Amino acid sequence: MREMRPRHIVLFIASCLILLGAICAVAEYEKSWLGPLRWPSLSSMLSTQPKQPAQPELANDLDLEADIEPEELVPFTVSDTLTLLAEVEETESLPEPAEAEMPSESAEEMSPTPVVKPDTLPEVKPATGVLEAFIAGLADAGSKQVRVVHYGDSQIEEDRITATIRRNLQAKYGGGGVGILPLYQTIPTRTIRQTLLINGKPATSKTAPKRYIVYGPKNQQREDDIYGPMGQVAVMDTSLRAGSDSLVLHIEPNGKRSSSTYFSQVRLFKSDNIEVNARSADILTLPDSTNTCTLEFIGQGDVYGVSLETPKGIIMDNIPMRGGSGNVFTRMNADQLRTFFRETNTRLIILQFGGNVMPWADSPERVRGYANSMRRQIRHLRACAPNASILFVGPSDMTTVIDGERSSYPMLPVMDRQLAQMAASEGIAYWSLYQAMGGWNSMMAWGEKGLAASDGVHFSQGGADKAGNLLWKWLETQINKRK
Repeated sequence: MREMRPRHIVLFIASCLILLGAICAVAEYEKSWLGPLRWPSLSSMLSTQPKQPAQPELANDLDLEADIEPEELVPFTVSDTLTLLAEVEETESLPEPAEAEMPSESAEEMSPTPVVKPDTLPEVKPATGVLEAFIAGLADAGSKQVRVVHYGDSQIEEDRITATIRRNLQAKYGGGGVGILPLYQTIPTRTIRQTLLINGKPATSKTAPKRYIVYGPKNQQREDDIYGPMGQVAVMDTSLRAGSDSLVLHIEPNGKRSSSTYFSQVRLFKSDNIEVNARSADILTLPDSTNTCTLEFIGQGDVYGVSLETPKGIIMDNIPMRGGSGNVFTRMNADQLRTFFRETNTRLIILQFGGNVMPWADSPERVRGYANSMRRQIRHLRACAPNASILFVGPSDMTTVIDGERSSYPMLPVMDRQLAQMAASEGIAYWSLYQAMGGWNSMMAWGEKGLAASDGVHFSQGGADKAGNLLWKWLETQINKRK
């Protein structure tokens, strides 16, 4: 066998580079020659600036719900979207969003990146008076609870974004505690550490009470619609050998203690036949400024959540629904939701969804279908919580790869505008996280600053804090405008 010498290795590597470069050069001008094969072009390999993507082909394997509603959304056309994506220029900073969408401190501090000019898609005039119920309720925070419920997808997991809003609201209007928690926490949070013990041993996914979730796969859903306000329930049944097993939940702050982790009561959402600390009451009173508690559960039935609260001030729940698009509220029992919102004086419901739809919402028609499906969810929630304002937070910018090049999802600007239009027509508030970040390709710019995760979809911890602060400043501006 002929001996491989260093020059042979060098020649082989050089030949491979030349061959790959030739294919890239062909892809620059004759992409059709490659057929269905996707290959990066030579300019994209040599340039650090992302190019705008071509429109992806329409996939036929997903049927996004498109309810026909009395007031239909005006569909954006593909030409509208192409016009938007084509208007790209070099600039020294990300553009400052309109005042209605974000206050003065914006994403202009981010690094230089090609960005979209002000959107050419039709402007959406927000509905007026959309936060009046919430703002009016703030006047009562000195004497009773005022609850804010934040539902969202994985972007708010670990109490991200929510914790920033909660901290600011409680600092300004009083209140303590982190709100509702599940009995068995499958995803640790940055705020509270939970330990569920069964006979003195930490519970696992196999030994913990059976958990049903409305936003999960079919085998994790209940036959009925009784899920509680979190859309999930832990069932204490005969598998726990009630009466002999000891089920103990220990809760303590995760990290430094703060005013947001202090609480003086525990509100229990459970079946009547379950006792906690030998009491059947739904509220346990604790000493002021408590930050650690241990709860012992006995009996059989459902546990929908454990809420750490104070008797007055702001209580804000973080309820993430990983992988969810928000199309689940109509599958949650209306009477149960109505009772929760009424008895806890819920005055603001925040819905933060849309990101999980982007990989499949690859046409204006599908975007419109999703927006219309969310219209039905909002009407359901409004009927369950007539005294609460509703705020829809649109999806963040998200990075994908098309033809070997990184870019925002082509339909993201359309999704943002369609959701804003839906919100305006339903008389609820809308905040564009996409625009607040800086618009087109802003997630890549945030990533360069360490504010985005490597997947180009989620925020880093610092990015979540920044997004939370941007949302809080917008919310604070709306509150101050109506004083």
